[in-house]
Amino acid sequence: MSREMAPIPLVIELTDALSAEGIVYCHWKSNAALELAERGETDLDLLVGRSKASQFEGVMASLGFITAARPYVKDAPGVAHHFGYDASADRLVHVHAHYQLVLGHDRTKNYRLPIEDAYLESAEVRGVFPIPSPEFEYAVLVIRMVLKYAILDEIVWSALRGRRAGPKRSERTELEWLGAELDRDRLKAVVEEHLPFIGSVLFTDAERVATGQPPLRMRLSVARQIQLALAPHARDNALLDAWLRVWRRFSMTVRRRTDRASGFTPGSGGALVAVLGGDGAGKSTALEEISAWLSRDFDVSQVHLGRPPWSLTTYAVRAVLKAGAATGLVKDIPPAASDLDEEIPQAENRRLFWYACKARDRYREYRKARRAANRGTIVLSDRFPHPALSRTDVPQIARLLEDAPGPVHRWLIRLEDRYHALVAMPDLVFVLLLEPEEAVRRKTDEPADYVRKRSTEIWETDWDVEDVHVIDASRPPEVVAAEMKQILWDWLA
Repeated sequence: MSREMAPIPLVIELTDALSAEGIVYCHWKSNAALELAERGETDLDLLVGRSKASQFEGVMASLGFITAARPYVKDAPGVAHHFGYDASADRLVHVHAHYQLVLGHDRTKNYRLPIEDAYLESAEVRGVFPIPSPEFEYAVLVIRMVLKYAILDEIVWSALRGRRAGPKRSERTELEWLGAELDRDRLKAVVEEHLPFIGSVLFTDAERVATGQPPLRMRLSVARQIQLALAPHARDNALLDAWLRVWRRFSMTVRRRTDRASGFTPGSGGALVAVLGGDGAGKSTALEEISAWLSRDFDVSQVHLGRPPWSLTTYAVRAVLKAGAATGLVKDIPPAASDLDEEIPQAENRRLFWYACKARDRYREYRKARRAANRGTIVLSDRFPHPALSRTDVPQIARLLEDAPGPVHRWLIRLEDRYHALVAMPDLVFVLLLEPEEAVRRKTDEPADYVRKRSTEIWETDWDVEDVHVIDASRPPEVVAAEMKQILWDWLA
C-alpha cells in the first residue's frame, strides 16, 4: 500500500487503543470507501458496544479527541461526535460514534434498529477496522435508503429543485458493492431472524425501491410500510417526524442564506483567538491556513480588530467634520501640545475624532466576535488591542496630547478609553515575532519606516504573559501554521 493510501497515524493509534481496551465496535457503514475514512478524508462511522461507552470515551480523550456538537441540529440519543488532530497528516479526524443503530432522513434520524449486538457479532477485521458482514450492512443500507429517499416530503423537495429523489452516486456504488459481496441465503436469514418486523416480502420490495426506479406509488407505499414496521422503535410519530423534516429544511436554508453558522462547535465552547504581529510577519497567511483547516467541520469566523469595519456613526462623523473643515464652519481643535505624533499632523487634529470613532468600531466588532464565540464559534482575530502594546490598536489620544488638554480633548480621551475598557482579553493569543529588518524586506508594499516602527514594537515588547504563545515567524509559513494549529488544538482539548 502506498503512503498516500495508507491510514493516517492517528487512525492507527485509535484502532490499536480500542483493541487494547477490548472495546467491541465496528465501522458500521460506508465501507465501500473505507480507505477515505482511514485517511481522514471522510467521517469514521463507528458502532460501539453500549456497555463499553465509558471506556470508549476515555480512549478518545487520551488520544486528544474533543467532543463536538451542532447546536442547530438535534442529534439522536446514543450518537456522539469526536474530533482529533493528526499533526503529521495535517488532518482532522471526525469519529461519528453510535451506541445505537439510528437511521432515517438526515434531518431527523428518527428510527432505531434494535439489532446492535448481532450487528457487532457479525463483524470481522478487514484492513484496520472490524466491519459487519455484507448481509447485515446491506440490509441496513436498504432500509436507510427507503427512509431517506422514498418519503413524500423528500420526493417533493427534490422535484422542486429539479431532481429525482434517490440514492447519491456513492450510495449506489455502496449498494452495488455490497450486493456483489453478500450471500443471498444469508441475507434472507438475517432479515427473517433479526428484522422479523419487516420480513422478507417487504424487504424485497424495499430492495426494489433502493436499487431501481419503481413507480411513485410503490415508493411511497413501501416507505409507509417500513415506517409502520419501525413505529415502536421511533422517537416521534410519522406525522411529527415529517413536520420536523420540513421545518429543518426551511431553517437550514434560511441559515445558509443569512450566512449563519451551522457547523460543529467544540464541546468545551467557542473561543476568541487573536493573532498579533507586525507587518510582514505572516498574520493573514496563518489565519487563512487555520481557518481553512478548521472550517471544513467547525463554525469558524474571522474578524479584523486592527481595521474594524466602519459603522454608520463613523461615516456620519467623518462626513460632517470633513465638510465642516472644508467650509470653515468647523474649526480644527487647537493642539494642546506643540509636538504631536507624526501620524496626526498639527493641521489635522480632527483626526482625534477618528481615533474615538475607531475605538467604538473596534468595540462593536469585538462584541460581535465575543457573541459568536459564546455561541460556540471559533473566532480568529487579525490583531487585537493587547494591553502590553502602547501604539498599535490601543488608546492613542491621551498619549498624543500633553498633560493639560482642553475639554473636548478630555472628552475624546474618556470616550476612547471607555470603549477599550469594554474589550476583555481573548481566550488565546499568538504573537508572530519577526525581526524588524526582516519585516521590512518582506513587506515591500508599505513604506519601510512604517513597517519598521510597527514591527519594532512587537519585537521589543516583553511577551512573558499568561495565555500568550510566541511564534518564531522567521520560519516558512507552513511551519508557523503547523505550530499554531497544534497549540490551538491542545487548548481546545
